[in-house]
Amino acid sequence: MVGSGMDNNKFKTETADMQGKGSFRNFLEGMVTVAVVLVLVQTFAEDALVLAGASWAVRRILLISGFAFDVFFTLEFLIRLWDALTRRSLGRYLGREKGWIDFAASVPLLIFTSGPAFLACLAGTSFASAAGLLGVLKVVKVIRMARVLRLLRLLKVVKRIRFAESAMVQRHSVRVITIAAAALIFTATGAGMVFSLWDIRSGEFLLDEGRVSAVPFLEEHPEQAADWAASFPGVLILKENGRVKYARYDEADLRNYFGPGDYALVTSGSIAVWFDLRPSAVEQSMLNIVVFLSALFMVAALLVVFSPHFAVTVGDPVNIMLRGMREKSYNLEVRIPPELADDDMFRLASAYNNEFLPLKARGASDASESSLDISLDDLGDLLEPSAGGKAGSNNA
Repeated sequence: MVGSGMDNNKFKTETADMQGKGSFRNFLEGMVTVAVVLVLVQTFAEDALVLAGASWAVRRILLISGFAFDVFFTLEFLIRLWDALTRRSLGRYLGREKGWIDFAASVPLLIFTSGPAFLACLAGTSFASAAGLLGVLKVVKVIRMARVLRLLRLLKVVKRIRFAESAMVQRHSVRVITIAAAALIFTATGAGMVFSLWDIRSGEFLLDEGRVSAVPFLEEHPEQAADWAASFPGVLILKENGRVKYARYDEADLRNYFGPGDYALVTSGSIAVWFDLRPSAVEQSMLNIVVFLSALFMVAALLVVFSPHFAVTVGDPVNIMLRGMREKSYNLEVRIPPELADDDMFRLASAYNNEFLPLKARGASDASESSLDISLDDLGDLLEPSAGGKAGSNNA
């Protein structure tokens, strides 16, 4: 009895521990879901504020928050990866559990986007390099385009939403949404990076090339430097031997509206020119918002249109036929839309309606008649002893 009591206590303790771990895991999953929603809002707001021309102080808050989100999701990926390795289920995590989304939407962004931007913000220096304006523009465009990968987190939210009663409808809808949205996001990101690095001879490219090539000319003709700078809206400051020859904005405006990554420095001898990179950032933010809204509306359309369509044309017929096979009293026919009669599912449903249900009804009728025959025979057997007893009584 004592041993039995100890075993019961041990079982109760283990059960309580498992329940506690399950509750803690659910809490962590809920926290991750909230973080996913917040990072999507942060990504959209960061690009929207660039379009609105917000001050650097406001954009700096979103930049730091983006870095914090990328650190959080990178740690989440590493923890899940380690857990999958210890359980020997790495393939399952990266595939069925969408671990590839955890990686693509965290590690590359931290290394190539938010990490360098955060370090530049701490240093207070331009993200530009001495490679020249055109090279800087290419790098900045590629980095800003990579931020679109954060939209992959939207797929993790969809996976956690229970929008269909049927497990089959839920699973296939999530799969279609994942493939479609991921294809859009990766195509937009990849194409944007390629076009950013490719020297396309556009009007903007030629204009930037002309500005850069003019800097060495200004070293030979410094008397024209101020007039040249005033003629190009993209020139912020021009200095000669450290002295300001031209400034488009006063020092307060430069401090309030420009941060690292908003300008590029090009030097040639004694001439130093600061170029405004915000027009390029606005163009990239517009593209990012287009991709963001496209992915969002694609997911919404698939949830609202495809998922119910799949449920009506596949899930409901399967459930009706399964229930008809399992329950004797369930004889509902599958409704077959005329325009979908040639679909394999509804060809099967037609066979169910026209062949299985009549056989089922006939079998139920035969069983009922057999039961009636048995009842009459039993009644006859019951009456025979009564008749014999009555005859014996009359003879007496």
